[in-house]
Amino acid sequence: MSTSASADPSSDQQRPPRRNPHMMGTFASMVLSTIVVATVVLAFFALVARPDTVARPSVDVPSVVTEARRSTGWQLSQLEGLGEGWAANSARLEPEADGLRTWHVGYVREGGEQEYVALDQTAKATDGWVTAQLKGRAAAGAMSVGGVPVDSYTDPSNGACTLVRRGGDGLTTVLESTGSCAVAAARAAKMSPALR
Repeated sequence: MSTSASADPSSDQQRPPRRNPHMMGTFASMVLSTIVVATVVLAFFALVARPDTVARPSVDVPSVVTEARRSTGWQLSQLEGLGEGWAANSARLEPEADGLRTWHVGYVREGGEQEYVALDQTAKATDGWVTAQLKGRAAAGAMSVGGVPVDSYTDPSNGACTLVRRGGDGLTTVLESTGSCAVAAARAAKMSPALR
């Protein structure tokens, strides 16, 4: 009553394990698929628009300066008539060095060489506030803007010039500009209301 089963495993025919059909690729197939994927990625990369320059949003300086004047009671200035290509890129009233409220307006001109001019004003400026605005520039002497005396400071590393006017009305003005101090003085002459 016993069934005899073959206890000898060698008698059973053993089949070799079945290979996964997905693992049948060759090295050449892998290289070819890598080239195809890289070509598709490069095609997408070539089709994506990449601007040469990032457009800066323009700032409505007249409305910001009007609000800042109303808020402070100061005769704050802006620059008018700088010429073609100039655009305001910042205008704000904020606390600065020594906790003094400071009016700041900045302009840039894009082109072959980027140019900028920045105007900062505060009332009852301290020596610390003026020093912070000068950013370590060296004194270059006194000069005049529209008959108004100013002190000039230069940065030998980049040629920028900073003009400082401690106004009799208590408002101190700092104008920083690319270019020589003569260029900075010409830009300061475009202040409205005028430097006093």
